This record gives sequence, structure tokens and C-alpha cells, in this order.
Amino acid sequence: MAECKLCHRDRKLVNSHVIPRFVIRWMKKSGPTPFLRKFTDPNTRIQDMHEKMLCGGCEEIFSEWESKFASHAFYPHVRDQSKRFEYGEWMYRFILSISWRLLVSEMAVWDESNHPRIDIVEKRVETWRQILLDEKPLSEDPSTHHIFFAEEIDVAISDPEAPDNYEIYMQRNIDGTSVFGDDNIHVFFKFPKIVFFSTISPPDPSGLTNTQVAEEGVIEPPQEVGGIWGDFLHNRIELVGQASMSEHEREKVEERILKDPEQFLESDFIDAHHAEMRRKWAEHDLRDHLDENKCPVCSTNHRVIESLPKEPLTKGYVEQLGRGFPFADATFPREEEVEGIPTHITDVLVISTESTTQILQFYMEYGWIVGEEVEHPDSVEPEEIGRTAWEQYSEDFHRQMRVRYGTDSS
Repeated sequence: MAECKLCHRDRKLVNSHVIPRFVIRWMKKSGPTPFLRKFTDPNTRIQDMHEKMLCGGCEEIFSEWESKFASHAFYPHVRDQSKRFEYGEWMYRFILSISWRLLVSEMAVWDESNHPRIDIVEKRVETWRQILLDEKPLSEDPSTHHIFFAEEIDVAISDPEAPDNYEIYMQRNIDGTSVFGDDNIHVFFKFPKIVFFSTISPPDPSGLTNTQVAEEGVIEPPQEVGGIWGDFLHNRIELVGQASMSEHEREKVEERILKDPEQFLESDFIDAHHAEMRRKWAEHDLRDHLDENKCPVCSTNHRVIESLPKEPLTKGYVEQLGRGFPFADATFPREEEVEGIPTHITDVLVISTESTTQILQFYMEYGWIVGEEVEHPDSVEPEEIGRTAWEQYSEDFHRQMRVRYGTDSS
């Protein structure tokens, strides 16, 4: 028996999830392995993320809001089924419940911060608790609550300021913390591809566009996270990059991948990795780093492939390459996408040898330069990796064609 953090009664406490169970399940199912790891401590596997916080009755209070958020927002977004989300009071209460749980959980750091205005956090925790129990109406909440549905960075309009691991963090990581600055106290948490902010002080800071959740309404693009919020996210992602996995744990991950290479190839993690590599490729000129052992931008050895002609390749030539390698294909414009541009030649080529998959870019006066190179894990067919890479780059290519030439109706 212990005191429930919500109702303040002595009850038998259950395993409460700060991050809802449906998020954990999706991450396990869509990841390269069925195990989760703490992003700030990648050597620690997380079988589940819960703690003794609530009694059974109070845990049930949150279940209806979680169910509606999962079915009406989370799954439609991560499955890319919708960009427009109608919501009711359940959205507001869902975000409020996570922010409250985070502040009273072991994840919280506000009680160790010695911030001069820590009293405002204590008052807000109590106000939120009373609202969650319907002891106060939503109208008495001094905070604003925000949701941002993250999209993959479009390589056609890539953000050069995005830090390393941006895509992997935004698409794969779960995270949560209290946020403190000299003049700011807030709550931040994120699921894969969705970011949340609950404000405390000031209640309505600038930098957020089309993100605020009311008692009911619609959330749709365009959205923007800038100002202190954008800086915070970039700093948080850089923190991820400072944590490294031990060699022993890395071997365990590789061993698990080899047991089920198909899950690895089909995982959302691979999509995020490819998205990051496409952004890095789009942001820099390969010619600036020719023949360097490791490019400082994307860590690739950019080099000219002398065996290929110093000219764009035709469909016929690419088909011939496909008969000599495990996989070879290219991106070609479609007639319905463009006018006045040849549709039978390409300047982007994907080739898989037995050991690596290379994405090649054509440059006048240089020829074909390696833009990205991926080593193949053992027990994974080179053709599968090459085809996966080609599908990703081809999707980007055709989307850019539609955007640039005015045929994108999405």
C-alpha cells in the first residue's frame, strides 16, 4: 500500500506508464529489434517503461483518452494516413495527463533544479491533478498545450541547421523532461514523429505556430516549432549523439539483427536512417570532399567511379548494369511529372555489390561520384538492401519532380 499520486489515497499501486503502452508496442513492432534502449544510455535495454505511481482506479481515468489519441492521431500519423486531425476534449486531457505524470514521475528533474521559481511548478502540478480528477474545469488551467506532427525533412528544402541524428530522433525516439531556463519553465515529451509541449511559465511563449490544442478543434499543416523550442530540440538531439553504445552491447544488437534480418530491413529505423543520409547528401556538394577517407558531413568516402561513362546513363545502360550486379537501378522522370525534360536518362544510380550498396550522383566534368555507401550485414541479401535504398531515393526524386514542376496535388 502506498499513496496514489493522483487521488492521494493509500492504495495498492499498479505499474503506471508515463509513456503510454501503445507507443511502446508500436516501437517494438516497428524497430530493427524487439528491444528498446534509453536514448541517453544506449547500453540499457528497456523492456517496458513504467513505475508505481497510480492506483488501479486512477489508471483507468486515463485509458479512454489514450485509446482515442491512439486511434484518431497516433496511428493515422505514423502510418502516414492523415495530415489533418479533428479532436475533442480528449486530446487536451491526454496531453495534460502525460505532462502531469512526467512531472510527478521518476523522469522529472524539476525538483532537483533549485530553480528560484520552483513554487510555480508545485502549484501547476496540483492544478493539473485537480483538473484530471474533474475537481476543476479545463478553463482554470493557466497553461497552454501544444502538439507538433513531425514530418520527414524534405530534401528539396532541407534545413542545413538540423543536427546529426535528427531523423532518427524525431522518427524513433521517445523522450520526456522538464525544461528550465532563466525565464522559462515547461514540460516536453515526444513519441515517434510527434512532439508535445506543455507550458508553465510563461504560459504562452512565442515560437510555436498552429500547434496549440483547445478543448476541441483541428490540427493541420503548416506547423512550425521555432525560437527557444527549436533551439531546445536541436540541443536535445545533440545530447543523444553524445551517448554511445559499448562494443559488447553493439555485438548483442548485431546478433539479434542476424536472427531476423527481414525485420531489420522492414523497420522504421531503416527508413529514418535513409532519410538522414538523403538529407546529408542534399546539403553538401560531393565534389568538395572528393577522395577524402571520410567526408566530415556524411562520413562517406566520396570518389569517382572510373568504370562508368562520364555522362548521364540511359535506361538501357542501367538495365545492362542490372545483369552484372546483385542490384542496379536508377531514378527517371515520369512523363506525367515534367515537360521538356528527357525521361530516358538519369543522374542518380543505386548499385549493390556483394559487400556494399552505393548511391551514385552524376556531376559534369567529373562523372559518377559515390554519394552514400552502406556496408551489408551478414545474412542479408544485397538485392534487398539495394532495392530498399532505391525505393526510398526514388520516392524522394518523384516527389521533388512534382513539387518543382507544379504537378504535386498532395
